[in-house]
Amino acid sequence: MTGSPGSQRVVLHVGTPKSGTTFLQRALWRHRDELEAVGVTCAGRRHYEMFHAAIELRGSYAFWGRSAEELEGTWQRLSDGAREYPGITIMSHELLGAARREQVDYGLSTLEGLDVHLVVTARDLARQVASDWQERVKNGSPVTFADFCANVSRERQNGFWRNQHLVGVFDRWARDLPPENVHLVVGPPPGSPPNLLWQRFGDAVGFDASAFDPSAEETTANQTLGAVQVAVLRRINEVLDGRIQQPAYSKVVKRVFAQSILAGQSSAPAQCPPALVERLTELTTRQNNRITRRGYQVHGDLDELMPVPGEEPWTDPDAVDPGLETAAAVAAIAELLVEKAAPEAEPEPDPGLVPTARRVGGRVRRRLARIRA
Repeated sequence: MTGSPGSQRVVLHVGTPKSGTTFLQRALWRHRDELEAVGVTCAGRRHYEMFHAAIELRGSYAFWGRSAEELEGTWQRLSDGAREYPGITIMSHELLGAARREQVDYGLSTLEGLDVHLVVTARDLARQVASDWQERVKNGSPVTFADFCANVSRERQNGFWRNQHLVGVFDRWARDLPPENVHLVVGPPPGSPPNLLWQRFGDAVGFDASAFDPSAEETTANQTLGAVQVAVLRRINEVLDGRIQQPAYSKVVKRVFAQSILAGQSSAPAQCPPALVERLTELTTRQNNRITRRGYQVHGDLDELMPVPGEEPWTDPDAVDPGLETAAAVAAIAELLVEKAAPEAEPEPDPGLVPTARRVGGRVRRRLARIRA
């Protein structure tokens, strides 16, 4: 599967979700010219092409509101582009990690003869539990935190573990690769320098990440919601009952309502239950031992993957204060009405810009303060 030293390299960055993948992808595209100068490029002409290629490889057309005909040939086209590029091509999307063996086989077959490297980014599983639940709610799921955690604790082949079980991801993607071509990038713990993940990723891919610091202009994480705001969104998903399908749901509910309006509010985040933290600690110990024995290239410290209990006493995200939930919902509705009533503005110099969570959040916080008063 791999080529000779010095041959064209393809780096498959296949997840895991919620491990800094969005930050890394945005940084790669924002600094595409600088990377091109040192022989590194992203697959495709536009950032969304890799998303389309991942959907095609996974066959998850219905969930994302796409058709097979619309995306047919995307993965092959990006693979062909990698063959034509003389340096390192990065194919990055977190949807890839959960691909089935036959899907992986097809994906790798289109890269036959190239120097293929696998990169997996990962964080401690206790943080991943809360983040994964929130992301599912942001994508339309009405699942409660209790049901989600119960599913995680069973450690069966469900959606969470197909994405987050590192040994399983390596078993599917790395079984035909030499260990020196398999890289695990450990997501730094909270409080680490903001550019540390970027530096580790650059080391895994094979470029000097110290040449520029994308953390100066990119947040290192997706917009995170507090437990109260997730409760509001989850209740809305229950009432919507699937009436807004993808891709419209992502455009309207996720990006506008959740990531702009609700993200401008604040409340304590959801945390992994202590009993589940203990179980995940045992699993991580076994996982780290297997990764060490296999001789994969680890960028960072495996101990940073050990789950850490939350600093604050655990509270049930399914039982938030009804008064806070109501106040958050009313403030969000008011913000939506203000946005709807605003006169259409002239296009700004960069029409791709949307109101940031910080600007929207300032208005929302002021309304919340008036409601609570």
